[in-house]
Amino acid sequence: MDGPGTFTWEEFVANAKEFLALSDELRDRWEFCGNQNIPGQAYLVKKSMCFVRCDEDVSRKKDDNFLSSPHFGSEVPIVTEHHILWSMSYSVPVLYFNGWKSGYPDMKPVNVDEARMAHSLQLNYMELSQAIHPIIGTPFLQLHPCQSQELIRNMPNSKNKLVSWLSCVASAALNLNVNSEYYKLTAERTGYLGLLRQ
Repeated sequence: MDGPGTFTWEEFVANAKEFLALSDELRDRWEFCGNQNIPGQAYLVKKSMCFVRCDEDVSRKKDDNFLSSPHFGSEVPIVTEHHILWSMSYSVPVLYFNGWKSGYPDMKPVNVDEARMAHSLQLNYMELSQAIHPIIGTPFLQLHPCQSQELIRNMPNSKNKLVSWLSCVASAALNLNVNSEYYKLTAERTGYLGLLRQ
């Protein structure tokens, strides 16, 4: 797909490398996995742990010492994994993510409804569904890319459209926080461009 709002594979890789260089500097733990020489076969990954509100009645879980622990109160730990891919069909970045309630022995995955309820604010980007990850072939939650073309069309002056796009969709993806330092990449070319040319 060509036209305004599209995002080529080459742009995705270039923006991702700038993003990754700053991530390394910030020690933000993003990685670039896969084969960058084949369109659609590389992606950014971040794994982390966060705490989310537990709306369940923990008093009924007396057998589960972890959830009834006063240390965690009404919050439970969630292990998260976020992937940023490039969609060949839509020519835009796509956000895939998984979360596991690490307090459960079977590492129970978070479902779509739980992912939506993990946010206290009203989300504007609600095209959330379960999908098979196109590179690794396992189930992930996905923010559908259909609205991403419109988001990218509305940021024609951004120097790093990947970061601009991510700032719009991150809040819908299980506590994915984007460090404000990344926004420098959207406004001006910094020394990170030089790293790409080396």
